[in-house]
Amino acid sequence: MSTALGARLAQSRATCAQIRSDRKALQRAQTEVSIYKNDPTGKPGLIFVGRIHIMEPTKYQFPKKGNVSASGYFELRATHYIAKFIASVPNNPNECKNIIIRVDKFGGKWRWTGFMHHWKVETRGGVDYLSAFFNDDMQYPQFILAPPNPALPIPVFQFPRDGFIFAPGIWSISTVFLLNLIRNQAPIYHLPDDPWHIEGWTQPLDCRNWQVHIKCKPFITDSSLWSVIAYRMNTLDSVIAAALDDGQLCLDYRRYFTAEGEMGTDMFGQPVANGALVFEVFDRSGFALPGGTFINGNAAGGLARSVIQWGAGFIEDSFEQVSDDETLYPDEYWQSGFLGNFATAPALAIRDSWWNDLQSVVNHSPATAVSGVVGGDNPTADAIVKLLIEATGNLIGFFFLGGFDSLGDIASDVIMPFLVGTILAWDEWKNTSRATNLGWAHLFEVYNSGAEQNAWSLAAVAAMRGLFKATDAETSHTMVIDESTWVLPGVHCQMKDRVASSAGALQRLGIDMMFVNQIEEQILSGDDSGKSEFLMKCGQNKASLSTGERFSQMLKNALDRIADIGFHLVS
Repeated sequence: MSTALGARLAQSRATCAQIRSDRKALQRAQTEVSIYKNDPTGKPGLIFVGRIHIMEPTKYQFPKKGNVSASGYFELRATHYIAKFIASVPNNPNECKNIIIRVDKFGGKWRWTGFMHHWKVETRGGVDYLSAFFNDDMQYPQFILAPPNPALPIPVFQFPRDGFIFAPGIWSISTVFLLNLIRNQAPIYHLPDDPWHIEGWTQPLDCRNWQVHIKCKPFITDSSLWSVIAYRMNTLDSVIAAALDDGQLCLDYRRYFTAEGEMGTDMFGQPVANGALVFEVFDRSGFALPGGTFINGNAAGGLARSVIQWGAGFIEDSFEQVSDDETLYPDEYWQSGFLGNFATAPALAIRDSWWNDLQSVVNHSPATAVSGVVGGDNPTADAIVKLLIEATGNLIGFFFLGGFDSLGDIASDVIMPFLVGTILAWDEWKNTSRATNLGWAHLFEVYNSGAEQNAWSLAAVAAMRGLFKATDAETSHTMVIDESTWVLPGVHCQMKDRVASSAGALQRLGIDMMFVNQIEEQILSGDDSGKSEFLMKCGQNKASLSTGERFSQMLKNALDRIADIGFHLVS
């Protein structure tokens, strides 16, 4: 028995030593910067151009932000062969003009890819330098439109007037994304880029030749928050922004370089082309999961699991603490060698103190208005009133004016312009629980746009919920995790994963509180001195925003609707 126990102990020690060695290897792995180009013959896939040693750029920075595009750059001496290639592309008729960058950190567990936006050449101290600026691949949704019906030709006919999906957030976002990827990459009504090239007609029908893919879980297994997505020739990023934010979802991407042995698959499980881009929506927050997730806690008692509870017409929500949640922990956490992080029970917890400064900042703002108003029109009510006026007028004219049965039509034409948008055209809701929590002296009401077309619609419910979310109490905790910690991005955590942390300043004030925030930004930077820094910023400082600043964030969405409003004015 002792011999078997000793052998098992020796095996465990060897396994632990191997795990430590692998993690140290990932931490010490050199950052790789690679440049790719498109095949001049038009064949699918990217072609490798060359690699930049991380000590060669005089400076570089590649930030990654949650659900929004970020810009990165590097600066090289102009005599470097990659710099010469970049500068020669505009005047080389044999080269495609798009240049793609790939930045791998921690052995490729963390990857940053994107298109070159522009470059510049300058001279400093008698030395020529080329600076290349890139936008990461999260810019793709900014360059995809969402017509009401992607299956119909845009210039000829679009019905219905507005596209609409009401479904779980991940599935609805992925569906809108997929439909428009099909429209752009397998067009039925468009000619290929080169109509005289036979492969231009056949390649788009094969998903393996696509440059962009999206993966999605089945509808029946999607437990994310249900969302209303409406669109009418808006950019995809503005269409899905509210659903991503409301459901605390993460749209993530990765380019797979199959020519180097990576295994990337599309939504059907087929291998993708070399350098193809694959998007996927993840629920790394887990706040809407049936079993809940960790929302807060304290150092003494640990983190507390809470389940979201909906009430008051899906407009108000609250969190209910779960006392016994042992069965909700993922089984993978008990498996040897597993290093991931699940939304149901975030595994990372980092302490903020004098010795481990996380640069933490805590902000809190109480709720503001207790009542909200949305709407502005009600076509159903207007139609009913018009019908009543016409029917009543026609009956009066027929019986009292010698059979004049057009009186109702005339009366309707005269009266209705004064009644449109006045009857049942507004929705008002008072959050009584908020009013009670705020006390006797509180702010009254605010208005939110988004339901001007119909007060009796799901858009009105979404607008009302957005209104109360924008005016709700906010406690934010932002912090910065650097490379001095044991956390390995891409191994222990991904973008938008939850990370538990304490605030040293609050603990020194005697307030025992643990925050659970999502990773919002990852930044890789360095210079030619050999200094490299990888920072992760967690939490959003929304609590410090004023009401005016919150509603100003809707400006882009409002501008997207200007064309629609103009159509209504003309019609």
